[in-house]
Amino acid sequence: MQNARVFKKPYLLFILMIFVIVGIYQTLHVSLLDQRVINKVHVNSLANLYITEASAGATTGFSYRFYLYDAAKSDKEFATSLEGDIQPFMITTDKDALKKVENDAIYLSIKGTIYNFQSPASYVVRDSIFSVPVYLNSAPF
Repeated sequence: MQNARVFKKPYLLFILMIFVIVGIYQTLHVSLLDQRVINKVHVNSLANLYITEASAGATTGFSYRFYLYDAAKSDKEFATSLEGDIQPFMITTDKDALKKVENDAIYLSIKGTIYNFQSPASYVVRDSIFSVPVYLNSAPF
């Protein structure tokens, strides 16, 4: 009987290690950032501007994220892409940053904090990269 006990312990440890590894993997890949689309603007024939309101929990303020996305794709596809590797070209605290979209350019005026900004803003359509000029005015408040 001693051989039977010793023989089962390594299997139990192996199964326990598998559960721990799966738990760690799921914990690391769960996004705590909750985003919802608050505005969609047609920029040009190839791109739409999506503005999302993001919250990371009850103790953090909202941030507003600006994305360019393929105009041929649906809003549902955009929402799905948020869970992937799509990156915003701007993250800010100003909900009313967008002033206008004119002549294939985006005009922003921000009163608040800018956490991330990239200009020109780029997006992918059918494996080709395109960009849109972004004109930004900023003030602390």
